[in-house]
This record gives sequence, structure tokens and C-alpha cells, in this order.
Amino acid sequence: VTRGTVLGLIGRNGAGKSTLLKVISRITDPTEGFIKVRGRMASLLEVGTGFHPELTGRENIFLNGAILGMRKTEIVSKFDEIVEFAEVEKFLDTPVKHYSSGMYVRLAFAVAAHLNPEILIVDEVLAVGDVAFQKKCLGKMNEVSRGGRTVLFVSHNMAAVENLCRRGVVLEKGKLVFDGSAKDAVHRYLNSLAGALNADGHVVDLSGATDRRTMAGKFLKKIEFYTEGDRPLIEGLQMGARLKVRVHFDLPGPTSSFNLGLGFNNIFGQRIFTAHSMLEPNRPNQEMSGPQVFVCDIPSLTLMPGDYTLRLWLDIGN
Repeated sequence: VTRGTVLGLIGRNGAGKSTLLKVISRITDPTEGFIKVRGRMASLLEVGTGFHPELTGRENIFLNGAILGMRKTEIVSKFDEIVEFAEVEKFLDTPVKHYSSGMYVRLAFAVAAHLNPEILIVDEVLAVGDVAFQKKCLGKMNEVSRGGRTVLFVSHNMAAVENLCRRGVVLEKGKLVFDGSAKDAVHRYLNSLAGALNADGHVVDLSGATDRRTMAGKFLKKIEFYTEGDRPLIEGLQMGARLKVRVHFDLPGPTSSFNLGLGFNNIFGQRIFTAHSMLEPNRPNQEMSGPQVFVCDIPSLTLMPGDYTLRLWLDIGN
């Protein structure tokens, strides 16, 4: 990693990201090989790393600065900035063992980012902070990187990795499987997740589905996924890419009163996006019967990277 690089480390839980950062930070000894570090390094790896629980916030700022090899005058010159950033002024003289995990992280990040390390190492601890503080941290890391300092960043927030990092590394089971631009690394990682999730390929047979809500559900037969150029969607879909969904279903008798709906839910089960045949322009009104195929063509699916559940429903005569 050359000086001034902002490197994103991504991979599934247990891939070895945090272990690698601990080895680089000299917290864990490597079983083989060695790490060579040139420059003053500040690590933010776990909630409370480097803090003494019995000491106050004020004392821990000076302790951390000393561990980083800074003179007392340097720490004093940055002290007010650190306190303001961490928003812990009221609790500055309280032992940190009484801090909440969010306060711990706020103070630890403020110390690590403001004491001018040449290399800043940040693990997924930012997930502990609230949304406003995460935004503030990402802004500060951007500022640090623009100042020509090196940042190693581990996160499961793919948008943050893509926006903040220039280079991305993907780890799988302790091995490096990709090293390139952050955008390509995120794409590689999301594809590997999709490969694990969609082992059956781009066709989903609905005939054996057991969670039918109504009688109309039994007429839904099959769903197929395609992307640009009608290529079968085997891997994950890139953000903003085309998504074409073909739904095969039967109509039990002649009717023009029927509709098909597709609902995209996030991992919390919240509806993010709905596509419905009611909204189809120039839809013919003639009666249809028997096997049907409807195509939902989304030229650019601009959902954030992540895992989504697709709900499918058929509506016959309301």
C-alpha cells in the first residue's frame, strides 16, 4: 500500500479482515511472514481499544496521544478539536467505563483522526455510532486522505467503500481473491454473495411454493431474471443495470381483469420499490385465457447495493 492510498478491505464475516488489521497494527503476531510499516499509525479496531476504563476521557486523550508517540504540546494543540468532534464535553472528566459504546467510539475516532497519524486504520466500529456521526467520520476520513495520508478501511457499507476508497481488496477465507479499483472490488464482492444466494441460476420454479396467500397464487408458474442483451442473470446485478423479469402464469378462464405485481423488499422487510402491470402504458384490454408471459423491463435498477427479497402477486378480478 503506497503512501496516500485509501484502501477498502471487504469480505464476508470471518474472511479475515479484522485479523489482517490486527496483524498490521501489531496487536496480533502473524503465524508466518512479516509486516513492514513506515510511518506513525493510529488504529481504531474495536470499541475501547487503547482506552483505560478507570481513566477519564481527558486522561485517555493524553494517554492515546502518548501511545501514538506525540508530544504533550501537540496533543494540547489538538485537544479542543478532539472534544468538539467527539461531542463528549459534558463527560470529559468522567471515567470512560461509564461511557456508552457510542460515546466510546466517538472519542476513540476523534483521537485517532485528529492526532495526525500518517496511517489511519479503521475497522467496522463506525457502525456503532449514529447516522449523523457516521457521516461526520466519513467526512473526516475523506479530509485525512486528501491530506496525503494513508487510510485502511474495513466496512460492510459498500456505498461508503466505493465513495471513500480508490483501491479495493476482497478477502475470502483468509485469502486475497481480488485487488483493483474500489468499484470493481465492490462488484466482485456483491457477485460472490449473489452466487452463494442464487445457486439455482436465473429461473425460479414457483410450482412448489408453499407460501401462497390466496387461491390466485397457484396460477403463478415460473419467474426468470435477465439483464442487458437478454443475458440470464446468474450473478449479482450491478447498481443501475437493466433488470428484465419474465413471469409465467395461467389464467383459469377468459378475463381482461387481471394484474401482476412485483415488490422489492429490503432485508428488514420494508417495501422499497413496486412494479405493477396496472401502470403499464398502452395495455390491451382484450380477454385472455390459459398460459401467459408478462415481462417487467426496468432499464436502470438504481437500488443501493444489498440483498433484496422479491414478492410476486397475481390479481384476478380484484
